[in-house]
Order: sequence, then C-alpha cells, then structure tokens
Amino acid sequence: MNKIAAIIGCSGCLGIIFLFPSGASAIPPALMTFDDVDNSSGAMVMSEDVQKLTALSAKFGFLPPLDWKLAFSDKRGDMTMAEFIPSNESLNDWSRLVCMQGFKGLANDVEPDQFLDSLAATYQENCEGKIVYQQLGSSKVDGLEAVHGLLGCTSMPNIHHSSAVVEASYLSRPQGEMGYFTVISDDENVYLIHKSIRTAIFTTETVPITIDNYRAFMSQP
Repeated sequence: MNKIAAIIGCSGCLGIIFLFPSGASAIPPALMTFDDVDNSSGAMVMSEDVQKLTALSAKFGFLPPLDWKLAFSDKRGDMTMAEFIPSNESLNDWSRLVCMQGFKGLANDVEPDQFLDSLAATYQENCEGKIVYQQLGSSKVDGLEAVHGLLGCTSMPNIHHSSAVVEASYLSRPQGEMGYFTVISDDENVYLIHKSIRTAIFTTETVPITIDNYRAFMSQP
C-alpha cells in the first residue's frame, strides 16, 4: 500500500498534483463548455482529458451544473485532475466543489475499496479536527466497479499550493469539510470523484452529510 499512500493528497484535490513529475499543463478558470471558444464570455473548451473525466463523473451522478466553472485542471505524468466550483466562488473561498482525478495504470496495484481506505488514512495529515469516514458499499455502472463512501474532517484548513494558476500558497481559516467519494476502476485505470462542501466547524455528532441524507446531498446542485 506504500505506492498508494504516496500519491494520495487531501484538502480538495490540489495537494496531490505536486507528488507527480513536472510537465504539468494547468488551465485557468473557465465556465463549463464543450463548444468552441467564446472570446466574449471568456469561456474555454475543456481539454480532452477533462472531458473524459466529466463524462465518467456524469455516469455516477457528479456532473456539475452548467453555471459552475472549471476552476483548475492539471495533467502530470499518469495523473489527470479537474476541479469545479460555483462560478461566483474561488479556490480559496469555496462552499461546494466537485473534484475528478484519473490515475492511469493504477488498477493493477489497488482495489477501489483499498484506495478509499488509504485516502481516509492520509486525510488526517491536514485535518485539524476529527476524521469522519464511512464506506457505503459498491456498485457497477456500464461494467465499471465502484465503491462509495463519506469522508470529511470536523475542522479542515483550505490548503492550496502554488501553481500556474495560484501564484502563492495560501491557508484559509479552518472550516468543516465533508464529501461523498466514489472510487472507480476499469481494467487499467483508477478514478477518484468526490463532491464536497465546506461549512462551519462541526462535531462528530453534527456531521452535515450522513448515511441518512447523502442521497439528498448528491441530488442538489
């Protein structure tokens, strides 16, 4: 499991990209579009890799609303990632986030449930409160195996590192962070998709997303 632990990051998605080789291709924020570039609106066509991740996420109920924006995307080595947030928010002040990541060639090294367990185990590194983690079982969509779970932290700083888009690292005040996570595997690749929210700091008794209400959470924009 050492290889798996070495590539897993937390606090949104951005922490993970700096564990991969150089040669990233970062894309600045853009409204979601698959059409030609619209110079008047500043919209930008998503890369082919991000489009593939978005198509996969739609199968599992993670497709962001059209008024959300692609806040960050990157490709490093065998990893591709994309982050979406509401169009009026930013990566240092978001309330809702959908993150998609693909790991080429990782399927032979780890099962989806093991990947999710490893993610939960490393989540504590940035959590200033207590970890909340519960696996919710498995499913299969179009022949793809997936496991699902709830993962969060009662008090988590919003950490993002310097990049081509974010010029300097920054650390916001801690907030509660909770999300619904799905790890998907095909014959070759592993994909991690999650929808998360940031709220006021909570306790393990007042977790905002639970086994009782996560379906309603996933149905909301």
